[in-house]
Amino acid sequence: MSIQIKIAFCTECNGYHSATPSDKKYNSHSDIIDHFFYHGEPFFTLDQSTFEKATKLENTEIITMSLDEHIKQDHLYCYCKKKKNVVKQHYTYESVDSVSQVVTNEKYSDTDYYFKDLYHTYNNFHGVSQQNNKNYNSNRT
Repeated sequence: MSIQIKIAFCTECNGYHSATPSDKKYNSHSDIIDHFFYHGEPFFTLDQSTFEKATKLENTEIITMSLDEHIKQDHLYCYCKKKKNVVKQHYTYESVDSVSQVVTNEKYSDTDYYFKDLYHTYNNFHGVSQQNNKNYNSNRT
């Protein structure tokens, strides 16, 4: 009977950084327990959630193989520094073609005269309209 294990391989150095049995029913098997005590927790785990965390790191590939085949090359550890693999979410945006309203300039002759007169009064009162005006009350030069 061949026990299958899942191994998280590094694609950069071809070493592995985590492994676990493929089925929980093999967790109490004597070969699995022996392999667990031989390698220790970071490289061989019985906890599926710990293995899932290791699979979410960058440059990681999951391979399922037999325990006997893995034992032949189980000394190839990965010591690369890994970051969490960030899944980029791509958002799609739809442009809504709303009915564009044509903006028309409405001319109100009575308001134009009012504001024109208001601006002249403001400028005359504050002395802005004169070309060579010097405000002697100001600190500005």
